[in-house]
Amino acid sequence: MSGNGLVQVVSHYSVEETVRRLEAAFAEKGLRVFAVIDYSGEAEEVGMKMRATKVVIFGSPKGGTPLMVALQAWQLICR
Repeated sequence: MSGNGLVQVVSHYSVEETVRRLEAAFAEKGLRVFAVIDYSGEAEEVGMKMRATKVVIFGSPKGGTPLMVALQAWQLICR
């Protein structure tokens, strides 16, 4: 962890296989995949190249929503 809360782990699989495995693991834990953003695919659509790059956005609406609501309330108080 580099101080920003992100954890980076090297995968020994292709990007496609890594995303598939992540989605399966999240489903097994009851987490929801909200979106998979394919940066390299989007780059290719505009004629540019980049190495395979995808972002998986996941979470738990049941667990995350109360935290987000609390943060919104805190932000209103601190204005």
